Amino acid sequence: MRKWLIQFKLEFSFLYKNWFFAPLPFLYLIWLLFSMSADQEGGHGNLYRTTYETTHSLIFILVIGLSILIGVYLIRRDVGNESFEWHQSFPVSNFVFISAKLMSALIYMTIYTVLMSGTYFIFAMRDNIPVEETFTILRFYGTQYEVAFFISLTLGMLLSVLIKNRYVYLIAFCAWMFGTLFMEIFIIDQGGHFYLKAFHLTYLFVDSVLVNGTWGIELMKEELQLQRIFVLTVSSFLLVLIIFILNKRRPHPYTWLWKVALMISIGIVVISYLPYASFWKERTDEFSKIKQESPLITDEQNGQASYMSFPSLSSPNTLMKEEEELYQPERFEIKQFDLSIQHEDQSLFIDASLTLPSAEFQTKEFMKFTLNQTFSVNQVTIDQHPIPFTQENDFLTVTLPENMKEPVIRIQYEGPYKLWASNNGQEYYPGHVGNDQMIMPSQTAWYPLPGHQYLYDMNGESQTNIGISNRATFNVEVSSIALPLYGTIDELKTNVGTYKLQGKTSKLDLYAGDLTEVDSTYYPMSIVTDSYNRDRAVELMKELDKRLLYTNHYLTKKIEPMRHFFIVPVENIRWANYVRQQGFIDQNYILSESTFYQMDETYLMKLLFQVSLFHDGTEIYGYEDGELVTSAIQSAYTYIYELENGNKKKASQIRDLVIKIQDDIPLEDYSEEEIKANQIFTMINETIADGDSKQVKEVLDRIYSERWVDPGFAADFTLFREPSTLIPYEEWQKIWDEVMQGHQTRKEDGS
Repeated sequence: MRKWLIQFKLEFSFLYKNWFFAPLPFLYLIWLLFSMSADQEGGHGNLYRTTYETTHSLIFILVIGLSILIGVYLIRRDVGNESFEWHQSFPVSNFVFISAKLMSALIYMTIYTVLMSGTYFIFAMRDNIPVEETFTILRFYGTQYEVAFFISLTLGMLLSVLIKNRYVYLIAFCAWMFGTLFMEIFIIDQGGHFYLKAFHLTYLFVDSVLVNGTWGIELMKEELQLQRIFVLTVSSFLLVLIIFILNKRRPHPYTWLWKVALMISIGIVVISYLPYASFWKERTDEFSKIKQESPLITDEQNGQASYMSFPSLSSPNTLMKEEEELYQPERFEIKQFDLSIQHEDQSLFIDASLTLPSAEFQTKEFMKFTLNQTFSVNQVTIDQHPIPFTQENDFLTVTLPENMKEPVIRIQYEGPYKLWASNNGQEYYPGHVGNDQMIMPSQTAWYPLPGHQYLYDMNGESQTNIGISNRATFNVEVSSIALPLYGTIDELKTNVGTYKLQGKTSKLDLYAGDLTEVDSTYYPMSIVTDSYNRDRAVELMKELDKRLLYTNHYLTKKIEPMRHFFIVPVENIRWANYVRQQGFIDQNYILSESTFYQMDETYLMKLLFQVSLFHDGTEIYGYEDGELVTSAIQSAYTYIYELENGNKKKASQIRDLVIKIQDDIPLEDYSEEEIKANQIFTMINETIADGDSKQVKEVLDRIYSERWVDPGFAADFTLFREPSTLIPYEEWQKIWDEVMQGHQTRKEDGS
């Protein structure tokens, strides 16, 4: 032990007294302070997202490069020195020699882990992030840092042992580039060879679901546990190989022992990789099977009908037109869902009772349902009697008995709910349940849906029109979950660990995790987001309340705002192969976290206010007649608020979001639609400047009360929605003239 401590002290002092290595931790600390204290309302987002996108996935690659360099340099300092043969005559074994170098290097590299953890903790406390949540994140990334340091150091040391001349630096550089950026871009992203991800030196990919601060760590938990075991065994193997090579170069009495250790370590490496390879084989095989079972679904240009076909995966374009058949799932009405969900041992146990209209049973021998194939149906009963059923892929077919007392079908099923999909090297997680975290979108058919509906097409792309054809009543009880649970229906107050939800919807989504809720002071609505976005959400809710109160004061018709604004990191989640992740689910609106941070304050407030007022968040750019005018009229409610409150800059920004008329471009170069949209803002601006804002409010009240403003909510999650109703410019002009003429008449009568 004394020999090891002397050698360790020697290696340790070398690192900390080196003019190149000594100042690097201070430079790293400066970077951490700069990146974490940067404006987090910019393009990167909150503290977690900023840290991952800048430090974990990019700067950490440079740190790993430094780790490989240290591994090379520590060995080359002795092995590459002509006096190394003389050193070998010392009574110090190669094990002591190598392990002391490795330990001193690991301690040096751990400084970077400590600096990252300490800096992140300070900024997390500043942002009022829960301590338990912060420790979970730091424990995860701290462990990943140390595992990456271990493999990179041993890799650098092995290269230096194998290559004695200075070419080792070039080879080490190539190994560094290949094991990080090259592997991610060409082998994983473009090649789709996910089973080779374990050979990535950091596993903190630039394009990874780990950027998701709410569910990312849970989604990657099982995969990373297997990867870490494999990497640790590979690192140990490299360490044994280094000692074995050094012992072979100079006769050693225990060479045979290290040879046995080398053989054993090789076997352990192979055994440790098998679970990881099996994990990916199971994932990819299941998804390939889903794609093979799914058709190619195409829509007519008018959207009136859809067609499906089953072309060969190798040549999907060879299908003849006459081989297509009409895709028309036999959907039927379901009046009520009573769902009991129990979460135990990474599996869900669900008891679903479906109440159907009596007419649905009178003429049918079979009832067809869609239920995700990840679940296994245990029993189907009617009137407490089991009935026959068949389950094939995502389709469940129930045989109806001849006589029934009540039109209620009870389906009991269970299974793990960890869905995965991929496309062109991009991974997606359409649904997941693990520990106390839930992502359960309705389109994954986690509860029985009417008819046989395909959840994916043959390209592995999620179908967005999955669901029921009516707004049904849902009574839901979820047990054995500790973290807050939110859904697209109302949450009821319940005991700890049990949640009850109730309401009417056509699509039931459930979300649980490190989420927080910001309630409106005046309206029954809230923003559901994660802890990192809470401060910004509080400010948004205050501003939204101000605008709604101001507008409600002059409107005759009552405003019915949204129930929830879900501002959550749903990138690569919920849908497979879709980039856009925002839209309506009944009286709820989902906005992805990345989009949330890409929007400036003016744009975001306009969107939230428009969604609350009109239940329409579509941004219109005038592709069809009347759309740009409608967008201008809807924006007028935000425009007048900013003008009346002295925010002329924001008012100008809102106007520019809809239409921007430039002075250096002749007016005749603009379309009639653009001129009309601009005229609406001009009329409002000039009237308010004359002190007649009351008349503008009366016009807006008339518009809001007219029949063309749809008071309902979107019953589906449509990625690209047209406005509920187009408001013609002629109608706007007519109401404007009537209000202004009436005001003038009253003014003349009063005088």
